[in-house]
Formats: sequence, structure tokens, C-alpha cells
Amino acid sequence: MRMAKFKREKTGRYTLVHRGECGDIAGFVKKAMDPDRRLAAGRGAPGVFDFKGKRFVCRQYLHGGWLRGVTKGTFLGEKRAGTELSITAYLEENGFPVVQALGYISRKGIITNDLFFVTLFVNDARDLVEYLRTSDGRDRLRMARKVGIYFFMLGQLGIYHPDLHLKNVLVDPSGHLVFLDFDKAQRKKLTLDDYETMFWRLDRYIRKYGDELGGPVTDRERLIFLRTFERLSGQKIISRMAADRGRKESSARLGWFIDRVLYNRKEP
Repeated sequence: MRMAKFKREKTGRYTLVHRGECGDIAGFVKKAMDPDRRLAAGRGAPGVFDFKGKRFVCRQYLHGGWLRGVTKGTFLGEKRAGTELSITAYLEENGFPVVQALGYISRKGIITNDLFFVTLFVNDARDLVEYLRTSDGRDRLRMARKVGIYFFMLGQLGIYHPDLHLKNVLVDPSGHLVFLDFDKAQRKKLTLDDYETMFWRLDRYIRKYGDELGGPVTDRERLIFLRTFERLSGQKIISRMAADRGRKESSARLGWFIDRVLYNRKEP
């Protein structure tokens, strides 16, 4: 199976690992390191910048959970960014609808690195939260079925993504889906337990941000998603998840308690 080849070029304390689609390395890195933070607020939030007639998104890597409070966004190597670039390129080459990745930037410190992932900007797209918030019941059911199909396809390609949620899926003006942010993904042969982990992550996100969706996701919409996966895979997942729901909800409440203690977050 053909894989993309990446170039590695340096400019000052920066290294750009890319797919051979960048000419002026120094100019590109300078723009990427000072993007216009129009997409979100806060350190590490994705920002956009223009370079040679194209618009790009630059996202800084940060540690998750309790580790973020200690190490912030510093890493000992480039593995995290390199894995995401490799997986994103692999999915694109195999026809899965992902955002087009240009590469990643590593900023060298005394011991550690700061890492940034760079992709093309998808014009006029909405994330799936905004799409569902403004859609009627029929469109929401249709989208639930479509997302179920792509989750199955992702597993068929051997990609496990335990942190895939609705804001990591864009809907372009034609109604096509574009998946992004494969930061925590890995290549492996997926088991039914792996699929269940991905589905619970998605379910937890839906429950946390139900108000942003214009109302809670209905049981019918959940069932359409899961039944689509069962039909394609031949695997029975609905009964397993129904039996586990109480334990998972307790675990989610514990996670929010830890977030409130460490980061002063408020539960929705």
C-alpha cells in the first residue's frame, strides 16, 4: 500500500515535516507561528493563516488530563505529531474523507519541543454540532446513519480513534463530511471493545454538550447510528452498551469531578 513521503526541512529553531507542498519554508513557518486566532480562544487553540493564496489551520499539541497542568505543551520528541500526519495521509490515500494535512512544525527548546499540526482550511464548513443544531429531525437521522457508516469504514481501515467527537467532524456546503484531529488515533486491528470505547466517547460528548445541539440527541438518533454499525459489521453492540450504561455514566461523573478540581471547569 502506497504511503506519502514526507520532507524534513529546518529553519532556525524550527523543523517543518511536510508532504512536499511548501516552497518558502522560512516564510511559511513564520506565518504559521503567528496565526489569526479566529477559530477558538486560548493557548493551543487552532488559528488560521494565509500563505501563497491558500488558507491553513495551525493547531498546537497539548497534553491531556492531569499531565497538562504539569508539562503544558512540551514534548520530548515528535512521535505524537508524526503519528497523526502518517494516519491522516493514510486515510486520505485510501479514500476516507479527512482534512488535507500539510505537515507539522517542531519548535526546539533546550530539552523539549513544542509541536504544531498544519492542515488546509475547509471553506464554508460547519462542525457537526452546528449542523445538528440547525437541522430538522429527518436530516439529523440521515446524518446519524452517515456517521455510523464512516465509523465502520474507519475500523475497516484499521484506525482506532478513542477521542473522535462531533466538533472533529465538519460538514461542507455540499453536505459531505470531513474528519479531522486524529491526534490520539492509532493503527491496529479493531475489536468490538475498541468500537465500544469510541462509541462511548462520542456518547459522552453528546450528553455533555446537548444544549449546543439544539436539544438532546434522541434515542431514535442513537439507535440509527448503532443499528447502521450493526448492519455493516455483523456485530451486536446495542445490547452491550445498554448493559454498561450505568457504569459508564458513573465514570463520566468522576472525570468531570477531576476536571473541576484540576482546571476549575464547570460541568454543563
